[in-house]
Amino acid sequence: MSRLVALIGPTAVGKTELSLELARRLDAEIVNCDSMQIYRRMAVLTQQPTPAQRAAVPHHLLDCVEPTEPFNVGQYRQHAQAAIDGIRRRGKAVLIVGGTGLYLRALTDGLCEAPPADDAVRRRLQEAAELEGIPALHARLRRVDPIAAGKIHSNDARRLVRALEVYELTGKPLSSFWAWDRRRPSPITIIGLTRDHAQLSERINRRVERMIREEAVLEEVRPLLDIPLSQTARQVHGLTYLASYLRGERPLEAIVPLWQRQVRQYARRQLIWFRADPRIRWMDAATAAMSPLLI
Repeated sequence: MSRLVALIGPTAVGKTELSLELARRLDAEIVNCDSMQIYRRMAVLTQQPTPAQRAAVPHHLLDCVEPTEPFNVGQYRQHAQAAIDGIRRRGKAVLIVGGTGLYLRALTDGLCEAPPADDAVRRRLQEAAELEGIPALHARLRRVDPIAAGKIHSNDARRLVRALEVYELTGKPLSSFWAWDRRRPSPITIIGLTRDHAQLSERINRRVERMIREEAVLEEVRPLLDIPLSQTARQVHGLTYLASYLRGERPLEAIVPLWQRQVRQYARRQLIWFRADPRIRWMDAATAAMSPLLI
């Protein structure tokens, strides 16, 4: 069976650039593992690989879902596995690249067997979040499922609602459905990229500024304001701030630092998630290209 390798890490750490070199060395095709880069019409906003980069190495699960369509981890696993099977039939190695830890976990460890969504329960919990505030939902979750509460950020309304929904539907905490066994052998090699905190923060700040100054993100976002985006697509970083600017609600100089902070906070959450996985071989992105792990 052909080799299966994953290259993961926080946003802006340098995964895309290194993935092209690693794919060349492995004779691999790349499978996207970023929950936002699957969407069409958001190439700049989600920082998808450029057309030239995609021409250099075959990429899968990029720019393939309309932002009006819902898309979840189960669908990702199904499509990603089909892509992996096809790559292997062609005799190529598989390189999974991205920063969405839940998507990688679904591929390597399977899916949580929790019940499907219940629209009525979910609406009631969403209304509670609006009336009581998201921190109140987090406090409620701590009482019934402290394990899940410890892993879900106190401002992550979507995941808090889901955890409380599962508890209401089953009487069991969501964490009881987490059956991933990290000790078992895995056929995948996972390489994690990291950088000095200050350096990563600076890269994030520069990326946001470059998207506005050079990459026409405002022109990309403008037409998105007129279509009914799915709940997941609406969560792409920067979209809310850019929309407020385009509607004349905030000046550009006010939204840029808010957007930068949002991405920096997300990068920290990504690192917390990935560092809980002992399978990951960490290396500094600044020197990773010279590592023998990449040969």
